[in-house]
Amino acid sequence: MKISNLIFCFTFLILFSSCDKQSNKKTIVIEKGKVGMIGFGSLISLNRTEEVFKHKYTDSIYLVHLEGYQRSWDFVTSNYDKGYTEEELKHDGYYIRDNDTLIFDNSIYLNITEQKGSTMNCVLYLVTEKEIKDMDLYEFGYERIDVSDKIKEYDFEGGKVYAYKATPEYLYDSKKIKGVTVIQQDYLDLVTKACDSIGLDFRKEYDETTSPLNLELVAPVIWKKAR
Repeated sequence: MKISNLIFCFTFLILFSSCDKQSNKKTIVIEKGKVGMIGFGSLISLNRTEEVFKHKYTDSIYLVHLEGYQRSWDFVTSNYDKGYTEEELKHDGYYIRDNDTLIFDNSIYLNITEQKGSTMNCVLYLVTEKEIKDMDLYEFGYERIDVSDKIKEYDFEGGKVYAYKATPEYLYDSKKIKGVTVIQQDYLDLVTKACDSIGLDFRKEYDETTSPLNLELVAPVIWKKAR
């Protein structure tokens, strides 16, 4: 067989194999006026998501995997951050340690970090354009990124899929951050209980696809006034 024919056959096999692999992915058609939204932390909780939207969520929820990312404990925000209202900034935060009530300045939350070869479990909502704008306001310090081609199980038509990733100024740096920093116990409980409500396998996978948690930073928190 001629070399040119061998090259043609080899190329055809690669293309065929690629098409066959892609055919295993189902397609979700996102209706006009909607987009997909990934929940990987507190937004795994349907209750928290509905609190942001201020109404019940009635569309489908999918269990999916986000490829090329790892969940990480490296988003940090100050109690005096510009994302809070003037009234909220007056509400001093305290954490409880060995029966003492102490002032703290910063909180660490979950983020996603690009990690080649990593896959993390999460949930997928289909939300309206108004709802995603409401979420943009709620997720201050995060930027909305397009992850439409990073979902393992599905291809999408008609709309994009977004996730929220920390902007550089909100990434935790122990050398630069000032004051006392904690991971709020109620935030951690919200995330893990949401995972547990989905099932033991989902919770196990959450633990396996999340960077190690510094337990020394976890503490119950109270506010002088509720936020």
